[in-house]
Amino acid sequence: MSHIAAQSGYKPSEIESSDVAMFTSIMGYAITGQSLEELELKAQGFTSEELLDPAIALYAWLYLKTVKNAGKEYFYGIMRDLEFRKEQHLTYIREQLERAKQSLNGMSYRTLDMWKHLDECYDDPHCLVIANPPTYTEGFEKWYDTGGRMTWKEPHYGIFDPSHGLIDLYEKMRDAKCLLVCYEENVPGMTAGAPIFARYGVRDGVNVYLTTNRPDEATALAEGKKITRPNEGKLEPLDCSILSRDYEITRKSRIQVTQIERTAAQYYRKLWTHNFVGSSAPINMALLIDGMLAGVFGLDKSALTMGAFGTQVSDAVFLMYGMTIPHKKYRLGRLLTMLAQNRPLIMSICTDLEKEKAKSLKTVQMTKYPEAKEMRGLMELTKKVPDKKMGYRLTYESPLYDRNAKQALKEWLGREERWLTQREKAKSSQ
Repeated sequence: MSHIAAQSGYKPSEIESSDVAMFTSIMGYAITGQSLEELELKAQGFTSEELLDPAIALYAWLYLKTVKNAGKEYFYGIMRDLEFRKEQHLTYIREQLERAKQSLNGMSYRTLDMWKHLDECYDDPHCLVIANPPTYTEGFEKWYDTGGRMTWKEPHYGIFDPSHGLIDLYEKMRDAKCLLVCYEENVPGMTAGAPIFARYGVRDGVNVYLTTNRPDEATALAEGKKITRPNEGKLEPLDCSILSRDYEITRKSRIQVTQIERTAAQYYRKLWTHNFVGSSAPINMALLIDGMLAGVFGLDKSALTMGAFGTQVSDAVFLMYGMTIPHKKYRLGRLLTMLAQNRPLIMSICTDLEKEKAKSLKTVQMTKYPEAKEMRGLMELTKKVPDKKMGYRLTYESPLYDRNAKQALKEWLGREERWLTQREKAKSSQ
């Protein structure tokens, strides 16, 4: 926030910043030239003298935060890298701190609870307050936690609970003379403050907002509201034909899975679904059979590194949606799911660090029934939650498989042929 303020034209001497996190406070003290001795830092494996160096203190936090999770292969690899390349990491940290000092030389920083800082600013009509509270309860605490391996003189503060904290904030600031602008993640229409900026679909059913206690003044300063929405007018089809309903799919058919733009994926989802209203996925894929489009599906790998949909960091890539053309003979949706389970496909969209993490595929379905038949035999039902509107919210999971698209096609055709045979037997016995 301080960097953004400086880039927006505020002089560093006009910027007051505060936080209650150790990591931020080490940076704040380093940038403003304050001695870290006041923070009373203690860290396992590091001396008190070493911890007076901001770069070493930041390195110690990063290292000990990683040690806490080193029982997992992903974090163990990071920990070993921090050990083997310690000097390179310290050099990089010092470079970043120097850049921050050059940009923000003259600003002030304190270890201070947000609510106490607001009390100081409350009656200042010339003050612009930018609040960036956590988006889930104890979000900062979980992110910065070292499992007790590093401690400091932590200031007294209250835990911010987004379920009511944003409302409490705006009740407090309703009659304040200072202008408040707050970052909110909320469902459409449910912001605590008056929105002056919105960004569509940060995750399923949630938008990003900048809200304020005085919208007219904030809008005037921003030179108008800045609301962005998906431009449905730009939806465009792919340069290929669509697979016909009676096309004969064989073991010799050529299967391709290729990444496409969101606009193309949304075009076909809207085309194939009546009254389509759906969230987009970060990664959109197309299924081509013999060069003709047979389906589209979306993947989200964010849970590998930062969690998704309110979950903790996991080893799962999410299948956000899957949609295929209706076929007279085969269930193409099952082929699509099997292709999404292929390890080579998932690895092709992952970074090196994400490749170490990705072990499974997960998807969530809303259905009237306690089971999704199209998932039977493909994925395991791991969670079933009743839903008042739809009936059930079903979570399915499966491991990733070491097979390519051709192998998945062969396996899928074998399953479909057995299913067709069983269906014919059932019909003849009736």
